[in-house]
Amino acid sequence: MKRHLIAGIAAVALGSSAAAAKDFNASIWFPDTHPLTKFGYLDWSKTLEQQSNGQLKAKVFTGTALLPPGAHLSGLRDGVAQATYHAGTYTPSDLPEDNVVSMMALGVSDTMAVTFAVTDFYMNDPEMAARFKQLGIVFAGGYSTPPYHLMCTKKVETLADMKGLKVRMPGVVHSDWAKTVGIVPVNVPSSEMFTGLEKGQIDCAANAANDMKSRSLWDVAKHTSTISLGLYWAGWQWGFNGKFWRELKPEERRVVLDSIADTIPVMMLGYMKESADALKEAPAKGVTVYPETPEMKKSVSDFSQNVARKAAIEQGQTKLKVKDPEALLKRFDAALAKWDGLLKNVDRNDPKALSKVLKDNLYSKIDEKTYGTN
Repeated sequence: MKRHLIAGIAAVALGSSAAAAKDFNASIWFPDTHPLTKFGYLDWSKTLEQQSNGQLKAKVFTGTALLPPGAHLSGLRDGVAQATYHAGTYTPSDLPEDNVVSMMALGVSDTMAVTFAVTDFYMNDPEMAARFKQLGIVFAGGYSTPPYHLMCTKKVETLADMKGLKVRMPGVVHSDWAKTVGIVPVNVPSSEMFTGLEKGQIDCAANAANDMKSRSLWDVAKHTSTISLGLYWAGWQWGFNGKFWRELKPEERRVVLDSIADTIPVMMLGYMKESADALKEAPAKGVTVYPETPEMKKSVSDFSQNVARKAAIEQGQTKLKVKDPEALLKRFDAALAKWDGLLKNVDRNDPKALSKVLKDNLYSKIDEKTYGTN
């Protein structure tokens, strides 16, 4: 009798636990092979389920299975998905501050430090927080790409070779630089790069080198220039629907935050490795890889130092209607400097060490009882 009673109590407890589990939709429009999908959503969903003892389960949708690329903000806000990735340059009117900050991407190269700084800034800056609150979205984690290169259907050995080429560019600042060297910037989502290259609608695509492999660009683009066009980080890697976030218990929100803090270093290390590996493997796929020339490097550097910041401030004031874009950028500069310092003596190849510094200096200081709930 006693044994049956204990078994019955355990069954009830298990049933209650299963009933309490929260399943939710998470969408990222990159393919399964992309590092931000593979490490940032597919592996993260397993980490989340494990760390929550099965109480939080993300049903991950990739590609356009749930939402098209440009709808990952509206779909999140409307509750079609409860968590999404979103490229902020696709919706500048909704994310004006984000678009101003992302225009600084051309002049930076430290992918890990930028990822940590962006995450910190977007979670803690009052102006950024006000924007996310207005949208009904909770920012929970950022990302940054490795340096962007050019993957082309034509030779791009010199800066002169690039003149007149139609190039898919990721954002305003990259497009503005492109015009200075005679490139014709084309605005298409990265999901359409392969088709554009294949059909001759674009001559090159500016993106991280891993896309040669993860999106098979090396099948249609046989020339790659390793010119460094800076990084890309606009939007978010993990954004949550505000209503869903508020319905989570504080301890559940803590698990979500901790799982993301554990995932970010692994994701970024994987992203950087896959980009480096793709460049190494490219010649075997018939791709000619051209080194960055001093002329290329000077062109990007001069534009970044002398034009990009002024352009970001001007765009912020005139087009994006940001209250004080110069002050916004100064605060972002401080976040970059902070994380440059914090990562100075950290083993950049150790995900646990990176996660620890991220938790100690950011995520542990986020109050799960109040963050994103007001």
